Amino acid sequence: MKRLFILMLALFITSCATTKESSGLFESYKTYSNKIIKNKSNFIMSMLSKKRVEEIEKLGEKEFPVLSEFSKVLYKIESHYQKIGKNQGCLTINGYGKNNKPIVLSITYLNENKRWVINFVEIYYADSTKEFHVKGICPSES
Repeated sequence: MKRLFILMLALFITSCATTKESSGLFESYKTYSNKIIKNKSNFIMSMLSKKRVEEIEKLGEKEFPVLSEFSKVLYKIESHYQKIGKNQGCLTINGYGKNNKPIVLSITYLNENKRWVINFVEIYYADSTKEFHVKGICPSES
């Protein structure tokens, strides 16, 4: 009986830790979105993967237009889902843009230095809410 209790406790602790860590992608998105609104470009760059930062620096631009604008396309968030692996995570956000048009935002995150950073963004302008995703989808999978 004692082993069963220890096993149940271990499973409970593990599930709590997993839930807490997996909530990070949407929280990262919200932080990024808030900083974009306040035009904190230094912070924005720190939220991007090394690969994206190198591309931006190579082109001599502070940020790509899509990276500074993608969080502004959604005026209302309907739902969000994520898929998390060891070194990569994907966040899918269903919502509405201007004129109440449905939009699916897919973001690939990389785990760099024990934190989630944005690597790729895809914006899909859907014809109807029937095209909303019901699970986390990486941009390359949509």
